[in-house]
Amino acid sequence: MSVELHIFLEPSRLPTRDRWQHELQRAGIPLVLQPPFNPQLDSGFCPATYRNAPAGFEYYAYSARDVAVLADNPHIVSHLGNRNLCATFRWGADLDGMSAALAAAATLAKLSDGIYYYPDDGIIYGADEALQATLQDLELA
Repeated sequence: MSVELHIFLEPSRLPTRDRWQHELQRAGIPLVLQPPFNPQLDSGFCPATYRNAPAGFEYYAYSARDVAVLADNPHIVSHLGNRNLCATFRWGADLDGMSAALAAAATLAKLSDGIYYYPDDGIIYGADEALQATLQDLELA
């Protein structure tokens, strides 16, 4: 079984891998997005290391109107504004993969002023709240 979460953002705010990596370091998150990852072009498995151990997650970026979860949860649309790109993070049972996905998603939300949505629990966070909650969840704060 896989789990996923979504970050809704304006397409122009999608960072480069290097800018994203810088934000991870600035936040004190021990995650490395392995080059040659390109957030604008790549999709599928994103190899990474978390706390110096191999980890990774699936990453997809596509039009928010193609996100099935929005049709089932129309209340989310009112939070999106011009954020019409969705970055989806998906992982399985691996805890390092989960931690990597959560950290990557939260820092993407912070960098892009994105909206963080975790459908399994109905959690909607703004950018700052997403990063703070993730730092606490990962015991980094």
